[in-house]
Amino acid sequence: MGARPSGPTTASSRAASTAVCAAAPRRHGELGVYAGAGAPSAAAAFASGTGHALSIASDYLPGNDGWAGMSQPSSVDWLLNAWRGSGCALVLGVPLVPTDGSGNPQGTLAAGAAGAYNGSFATLARTLVGGGWANAILRLGWEFNADWHPWEVTDAGEAADYAAYWRQVVDTMRAVPGAAFSFVWNPNSSSDFGGAYTPDQAYPGDAYVTYVGTDVYDSCWCSPVTPRNAWRAQVSQAWGLRWLARFGAVHHKHVVLPEWGVSIRPDGHGLGDDPSFVAALRAWTTAHRVAWTSYFNFDAPDGQHNLFDAAFARSLTEFRKLRWG
Repeated sequence: MGARPSGPTTASSRAASTAVCAAAPRRHGELGVYAGAGAPSAAAAFASGTGHALSIASDYLPGNDGWAGMSQPSSVDWLLNAWRGSGCALVLGVPLVPTDGSGNPQGTLAAGAAGAYNGSFATLARTLVGGGWANAILRLGWEFNADWHPWEVTDAGEAADYAAYWRQVVDTMRAVPGAAFSFVWNPNSSSDFGGAYTPDQAYPGDAYVTYVGTDVYDSCWCSPVTPRNAWRAQVSQAWGLRWLARFGAVHHKHVVLPEWGVSIRPDGHGLGDDPSFVAALRAWTTAHRVAWTSYFNFDAPDGQHNLFDAAFARSLTEFRKLRWG
């Protein structure tokens, strides 16, 4: 979906005092959550409120304060420290083109493909290793096929630049001593995007990717807008679930859903309180042995997704009764 919150909050200024996630080996079906920037207490509340153990905490590096703002210890230690002691595997959204405070992009895909920003990603890798997150799971330039990030890919030329840039970043970060990162290649599921190139043109190659995933929210531009039609679209659309399963199989990669959620949208295209979506998504992830999913339990400017909002009472009931993790 759209831009993610960044910057410290009251909850994020201190490390988790108790474990948030269950200590478990990685296997298919693990559950994670994004519940706010650097907010272990909110993640723990999600686990308690749904009755399901977590294995993963999702968060996002700040993307609105230039290269230093997303890579230097002085800028991101508040976030890394917040999750220390949580027991969670940490999944981080990593901007490929940060902006300044006024929203002006501080780079291009073409320059990244030429290695112009390798120094910043080396700094980021050292910051993560030094902060205790050498094994972080990194979503580089997530949702690149959508139109709300400055690393948007619009045509075949930009797709080639994106793939080359990705390889530059992965080679740079892997070269830092102690690094053991995993990397998630992660488009958005909507069929409205990415029409001028194929997924393979934006794919950096199997040697550079650990997981392939897509982000799935319960919304639809179908007619009529019904839960049945919406789910059919989620499966069949160009970057949807059927495509994801096939792409993962072809490339021998574990499939993941780094973001998913029920949705109330300002434009009316969200399905709202839709327990059928929750049940169908869980059934699909079980059938396809999805490695992990992360629920987006946060109300963002582009949509309301928090399961504990009164508007999602039936969806929360469905979530609680299903087996996760």
